[in-house]
Amino acid sequence: MAGVTRAAVTTWERRAADFPTPRRTAGEDYFNESEVLGWLDERRVPSHRRALGEGEHTTYGDRARRHRPGTSVAQEGVVRRYAELTLGPRERPDPRDVEIVRKLMGPLAERVGGADQAVAYLSLLAALLFLRDTRPGCWQKVQEYVMTGAEPRSSIALLKFVGSETDAVLRGMGALPDMQDALARLEPRRFQDLAQVVRLVGALGPHAFQLLIEDYEERAQLRSREFFTPLPVARLMAALGWAARKSSPSSVYDPYFRGGELLGAAADTAMWARRRPGAADAPLPRLLGQTPKRVTLSLASMGLALRGVPFALQLKTRGRPWEEKWPQDPVDLVLTNPPFNMKDTSQETTRTGHWPYGPPPVGNDNLAYPQYALSVLAEGGRAAVVMPNKAGNSGNAAERAIRRALVEQGVVECVVALPDRLFSGTSVPVCVWLLRHPADAGNHVLFLDARDLGVMRRGGRRVLAYDDVQAVLDSYLALSPWEGPARPDAPPSATVPSARVDREALRRNDYSLNPIDHIGRSSAPDSGAAGTAEAEAWAEVSWLRERCADLDERTVGLRAELETDRVRQAPRRRATLAALCEIQTGPSHALLAPQDRTPYGVVPVVFPKHLRDGRVTDSVDDRVSPELADRLARYRLAPGDIVCVRSGAMGPPAMVRGDQAGWLMSSNVIRLRCRQDAGVLPHYLLAVLSRPDAVDWVRDRAAATAAPFITKDALGRQEVLLPPLDVQQEIAELLMLLGERSDAHRELAAAITHARGLLLDQLTSASPSSRDSERKPRS
Repeated sequence: MAGVTRAAVTTWERRAADFPTPRRTAGEDYFNESEVLGWLDERRVPSHRRALGEGEHTTYGDRARRHRPGTSVAQEGVVRRYAELTLGPRERPDPRDVEIVRKLMGPLAERVGGADQAVAYLSLLAALLFLRDTRPGCWQKVQEYVMTGAEPRSSIALLKFVGSETDAVLRGMGALPDMQDALARLEPRRFQDLAQVVRLVGALGPHAFQLLIEDYEERAQLRSREFFTPLPVARLMAALGWAARKSSPSSVYDPYFRGGELLGAAADTAMWARRRPGAADAPLPRLLGQTPKRVTLSLASMGLALRGVPFALQLKTRGRPWEEKWPQDPVDLVLTNPPFNMKDTSQETTRTGHWPYGPPPVGNDNLAYPQYALSVLAEGGRAAVVMPNKAGNSGNAAERAIRRALVEQGVVECVVALPDRLFSGTSVPVCVWLLRHPADAGNHVLFLDARDLGVMRRGGRRVLAYDDVQAVLDSYLALSPWEGPARPDAPPSATVPSARVDREALRRNDYSLNPIDHIGRSSAPDSGAAGTAEAEAWAEVSWLRERCADLDERTVGLRAELETDRVRQAPRRRATLAALCEIQTGPSHALLAPQDRTPYGVVPVVFPKHLRDGRVTDSVDDRVSPELADRLARYRLAPGDIVCVRSGAMGPPAMVRGDQAGWLMSSNVIRLRCRQDAGVLPHYLLAVLSRPDAVDWVRDRAAATAAPFITKDALGRQEVLLPPLDVQQEIAELLMLLGERSDAHRELAAAITHARGLLLDQLTSASPSSRDSERKPRS
């Protein structure tokens, strides 16, 4: 299709490190078409090889698309049930948009939004793009204000105008307005920076909104209850919902809509379905949603409004969706990615409410959301729910009883196992449960194993390609019972490992809904999948090696910079911690008792064990309810706080990151919060207090008690030497660079160890022929 010889392709494959990696299925290698086309898009056709009509910017990808095999007129006229589920054109984002978003999310983001205002800054970008595309008159006023130089211009005035105009539009759509308050939190350093943001947003293409959301989700390092649903996962869930129904849904509902990705995917799927012959005038579904996150409500509203679909979103800050009847009428499709392991209420001792499949265990909502989704479905309706893998085969008696009821009543239609590291906030793999209204009950459950799909990108995230999503969808369509008229041609083939399991087999397998328990795997990995995993592992090693080399080069002259006369001979002043910081001890045991903590809470609690290598690590098993955290507001942490051990084994302190704002101190820690006028930078103070002599000073004072314990007054008497602020800044930045270099080398060592293990498996496992002879056919 690209008009090149086989020898040229062989040369590309041998010499290009980024050449697409083949996948292996049923003993055959194949390439994802979208990956190949994307790779060809990066290669222009040389002048001496251009055909008539091809310009200097023509790529081999352009040529391949022109020569792709077409569809006959007869085929176009055939109504195929699965043809309407095409996930849209195999488009790559406009490279110009990608470059503009990179600039918007780079240093400019901190200069306009500040280090801890990532959400407010994203709200600004979304609001500008929203006004540009929905209110041209307002957008023209914004541009004129930025361009004019006739009078003094104010960042505050411009932000207020953008916020108020956006709120007016949202209010007119029936959405909750919050932009003016969100943008008021921004503190641009210079008006010129804000003007640059406006100019860059004005240059974005019409499909850039999702790029902004995806880039934010990747950079913000959101926690598991806050992260957005990756776009390919959202599209897969929407496509499965459409595929499972006999007709397009008229209403779609998400009871925990995060950033609105699932509702947006539903809107996109509906619009793509309109491209079928005779379906151009098909009505778009009404989109409904609830969220406890006020800050993302406006973002979701703007994203759906830009798509031109009717929607109704509401804020629900108290209670769970099943505690209030909303929406009032049954819906055709539920798509949701609810929070995992959430407790119903902080004081609950028994489950209340209507649970037709069994009351979920106290302190765990995992199997409450599927039941709620089923309860709001209309006849013929479907629900696609993201679920933790452990919910499928948990040994908890209450959860097993719920799974038993779901299976016996035939409401589980399909379970798809997804790869790990798809989400920014966690590496935990998940499944998608496809549920059906009880009126459509069936005797089988289809299990699909998509764990080997996707490719690794920089930063350790796995991304599903268009063809990966289509492979799962094709496998579902190929293996699902056909209930409509005879298919006009052969259905798509199943390329994802799968199994259709009847109710009796599920009973024998303890009602497990985890695909891994039903889909057999050979003792050694498939050579194609293993080869792909090994290639990805070595690609990660290569990238980390380049990153380490870059950091090594940047730190070559580090010692010379630190030992300049300006740094070493700068004047130092002596000050106590009490003079520099507000010192706060953790709450007493009476205020925060052990029984108040649970792994199913919401707000993490920080203990000495979480202070590691100058950082606060995630507090997975120690959490409390939002209500209790609000009552203990004076003990909550803020970005830049320094947390020290108060009682126990004394070690170096740690600093609170931006995404850890609001976490709660335990009784065993003590907090240092630098005063703004004290002339000390938090990162510099952390470095000084991490010195061995400073840690020993604390240990000596703590050892004076029966058990190691440092008092607020004793810690406040510790003295530090402070150079001028500019010297503190330079020292802190150089030390942070060294810390980044150390982390990179640790990651490289871990990546090499992982790749070595994969290579060992490849070299010591059975040969493909011997595995084929031993493999038993699947039933």
